[in-house]
Amino acid sequence: MTGGASSHNALVVGSALMGGLGSLFPAGLKLTGDRLEFVFVLPDGRNGRHAGDPEPSDHPFVAVKERIRLGAETSVPLPRFFLDTDSRWTRLHVELTGTAVRAVIVLPDELTAQSVNAPFLGWWQDQVPGSVRLAVDEIARILARCRHRAGGPEPLIDLELNYVPDRNFETVFARAHEPVRPFIAPVRPAFKMRWHAVTPAQRKAFTDDLIDVTTAGWWPRRRPTATIMGLEVELPPGLLLRPRALPGAAR
Repeated sequence: MTGGASSHNALVVGSALMGGLGSLFPAGLKLTGDRLEFVFVLPDGRNGRHAGDPEPSDHPFVAVKERIRLGAETSVPLPRFFLDTDSRWTRLHVELTGTAVRAVIVLPDELTAQSVNAPFLGWWQDQVPGSVRLAVDEIARILARCRHRAGGPEPLIDLELNYVPDRNFETVFARAHEPVRPFIAPVRPAFKMRWHAVTPAQRKAFTDDLIDVTTAGWWPRRRPTATIMGLEVELPPGLLLRPRALPGAAR
């Protein structure tokens, strides 16, 4: 499944890993060329344990390992696990063999709202994994089409997941009933993308494949952005954006 070192293949493998993990919240995602690193958080309600305590058979990490192993029988490369007990919180490190895809899975007590720029954590986090995975899948498809059209070596990009405040949050939150408020997201996932090793022809092919492109921010820090599967992606600076025409649109 790996098919060689590339951003495309790393994202495909990473998406399969996300699918196997299901509802685990992606606190971090960083792609550097063909190297992809995740930070996932176990669902809240679990009891954390401190380093040095023995791992009980019903520890949530055991269930996570089994889910990843089941994925390895279908679409996820064979995983290797390492339990890190050298810090305050126990962490599970995952390496997918034959790839440069890595993940760190942490206990819910280790995640703070401030680490994702949010005023609070809550049920809104359950909405994030699916949205992020859809965007990752589409970026991988754009990279594949980009190389098919422009040729050359595998295009390599850098991609990082961030959480940015939702401008409409306060208004929506104030109008919502109390039981609904934990489901209202105060922040939204967004990506920042940069070229790593991409030919001029591939850059043009990538840009031409984008829909709903614009600029954000204020001069002189205005930046090109695109919306990919509902998520904002900050594009490399200096792009001359020419949005792709929608089907049936006049040329």
